[in-house]
Amino acid sequence: MFKPHVTVYRRLIGTGGGLFLVVEETIHGQPRWNHPAGHLKADETLIEAVRCVNFGEKAGIHVQRHALPRIHQWIAPDNTSFLRFCSLLICHFCVTAIPQDDDIDR
Repeated sequence: MFKPHVTVYRRLIGTGGGLFLVVEETIHGQPRWNHPAGHLKADETLIEAVRCVNFGEKAGIHVQRHALPRIHQWIAPDNTSFLRFCSLLICHFCVTAIPQDDDIDR
């Protein structure tokens, strides 16, 4: 049976100047820029994850849910399969986001 990891990543767009929210992580000792993302939890539905129920609180910003523009499969270099859902969010004003996850450098 095919059992991919299910992740939801967020594309956050600021309407006041075309800004995007990205995070910097260290992966295999190298800095990488990425979209804020997370794995689907056992006690949440895919709809809850896509709607980013806790995203605003975790990022320290206020967002408006907007769309689900992309679903794709990705195979990592170690052959781990991921089924990835993109959630597009809109932020109507520029804010300083504060990382709430130990895996995020900035």
